[in-house]
Amino acid sequence: MGNPVRVRTLPLLSRRNVLRGAGAILAGAVMPRVFADAAGGVGIGMRAYTAIFPGGAGLHFDHAYYRDQHLAVMQRLYGAALMRVEMRKPLVAENEPPSPYAAIVNFWIPDPEAFAKASAAHGQTLVQDKAHFTNGEQKVQSEVVFGEAGKPASAIQAGDRCLTVLYPYDPADRFNHEYYRDHHMTSLIKLFGHETISRMEMRRGVSSPDGGNPPAYSCTANIYIADPQAFAAAAGRNHQRVVDDIPRFTSVSPVSFQTEVVGAFNS
Repeated sequence: MGNPVRVRTLPLLSRRNVLRGAGAILAGAVMPRVFADAAGGVGIGMRAYTAIFPGGAGLHFDHAYYRDQHLAVMQRLYGAALMRVEMRKPLVAENEPPSPYAAIVNFWIPDPEAFAKASAAHGQTLVQDKAHFTNGEQKVQSEVVFGEAGKPASAIQAGDRCLTVLYPYDPADRFNHEYYRDHHMTSLIKLFGHETISRMEMRRGVSSPDGGNPPAYSCTANIYIADPQAFAAAAGRNHQRVVDDIPRFTSVSPVSFQTEVVGAFNS
């Protein structure tokens, strides 16, 4: 599909468990439960991390090393303390400028205490391994999953496409996460149709990993694309309607860019 990187929209849809409430949604009802029961794995209230690695002149990121070596080390050291880790790379259309991002990595944490203990024991090993795949300094934040639907996260595989959406944190902004989930996203289900996206997930930014600073992003979202051509067509038809709704929940413009899943593991 065409690259939606600079499209100021947040197109989102789901299917499968979402379809249980699809009739009511299409009739205009608000259905928060649509975002509460995607099958298996990641669930509402689960803690998560998002790490964003920069790209640009003088920076490199070895996606193959991260996939084949770093993820394997992480899985061995953390075990069940990490439910899932997923690494994606930005996709840039022909004749488009390079992406300012090299990679986006999501971590899903079923037990924050177990994760903290594993990090204290093994974190330095991972830090030392970083030199093998990048010379950039990632931006990391702690998050909480507050909405999801569609396929379980574990069903997402290498090669799947995902629209990554970031809402930069602004202390002057009052991001309305409930409106975003219960109104903005449900309206997108109706606009985009049932077969366009396989899974979606929304996470609320909490803080920096140490808890000492605010998050870099008030909200981050993964929108996994089931049909790239249908998705592009729906985005073209509905762009203005989606954009017009954004001021109802935030004064911040989202950053959205298409990515591809390069590697992942599930505990």
